[in-house]
Amino acid sequence: MPPREAAREARILDAAADLIAHYGFDKTTMDEIARAAGVSKGAIYLHFKNKDALLEVLLMRDSDQWIDKLLNRLDTDPQGTTLFTIYRYGWEIVMEMPLLRAIYTRDKRVLGDYIRRISGTSAFAQWTSISREFIENFQRAGVIRADLDPDTVVHLLLALRYGLFMMDDLIPREQTPPLDQIGTGLAILLAEGFSPHQQMGSAQSDQALRQMLEGARTYIHERLRAAQPGA
Repeated sequence: MPPREAAREARILDAAADLIAHYGFDKTTMDEIARAAGVSKGAIYLHFKNKDALLEVLLMRDSDQWIDKLLNRLDTDPQGTTLFTIYRYGWEIVMEMPLLRAIYTRDKRVLGDYIRRISGTSAFAQWTSISREFIENFQRAGVIRADLDPDTVVHLLLALRYGLFMMDDLIPREQTPPLDQIGTGLAILLAEGFSPHQQMGSAQSDQALRQMLEGARTYIHERLRAAQPGA
């Protein structure tokens, strides 16, 4: 994509992200996005088939950025890639990104009817699921105990994830601990319960994580191409 078009698309996405996070997807119109981005409404359709496609690109862009942020934080942590650091930083980054957080929590205020339309699709599964293959790879790399049944680990990790995200509906915000404390506590809990007593070196852990993330990035780029007009 030429630099001028790429810059225009980025302005559209940035404007849409702010409006959707603040007002919600259903209440945000393409006219409002165009005004906020400083482009014509027609220019938006040069980049996106419709509003659903625009939101999907936003979510995929955030997912791509999530991968970069996670790897950057792991690279600068002396502990390297462990179950503790993966979940600590993974949690913190999602909580910092309003649209990804809305996907994980199925937040209808932000995503509106879009969440119903994509539930059950491969894109939604990619965002929200944890695969058996992911767990098995981490068991082989010595990140997760090999004596645990992979399906049981998947179930417990999903239960923890959704339970934590749904706490906003149960506990007043003023009683909620800071996000960094929650992320650290979750990471300690998982590391103590799921990590082997004698972990392999960080190199094996890092390689397993990067292979998984590269697979996710390939999927993201395929979805981005599919969302383009004329695809």
